[in-house]
Amino acid sequence: MNLLGVLKKKYDNIIRQRDVELRKRRQLNMNIDVRLIDLLKRLAAEFTVPRDIVGEHVLETGCYYLTRTMENKENTKILRQHLINVHLIDNGVDDSEFTLRIGEGGDISKLLIQVQPVIRSWRAFRHALVITKKTGNFAYLDRCEKQLVQSVVGLALWIENHHLDEADSGETNDRQYEVDVDS
Repeated sequence: MNLLGVLKKKYDNIIRQRDVELRKRRQLNMNIDVRLIDLLKRLAAEFTVPRDIVGEHVLETGCYYLTRTMENKENTKILRQHLINVHLIDNGVDDSEFTLRIGEGGDISKLLIQVQPVIRSWRAFRHALVITKKTGNFAYLDRCEKQLVQSVVGLALWIENHHLDEADSGETNDRQYEVDVDS
């Protein structure tokens, strides 16, 4: 019986070694943000699979989208700046929706980056209203108003010249958005 157990273990070892050789996996050691590690742990627990399997899938998915992104020089330039500014310098992981969707290839992901200057201008304009009420100086308000109009016109021109191809995919969004002027 003992001899049978030894042979069985040896056979199992040979099968495991072949499996490892077939998969050709190597360990990837790098520093990763703690929040991403925690997210991988939660995902692995949710799917009841080992963390390295979830991590490998996430890397595979990310590489797929990054490869698609690199087909467009403009997107590659934007992504490179993002990698340097956010991940290298700031060591952050809080990516905007545009950055996360840039590899999708649709104009919706490009639209998100076109909207960012409008949002910044809107926030500056709201801040200028508060400053103008306090100081009575309209110069800053006028400058912010001009910047807001320029960014909105730029967005409108961009939308006019681009076909938003993701709308053709059969997905409809019936939600209507209202601008809250008071906040």
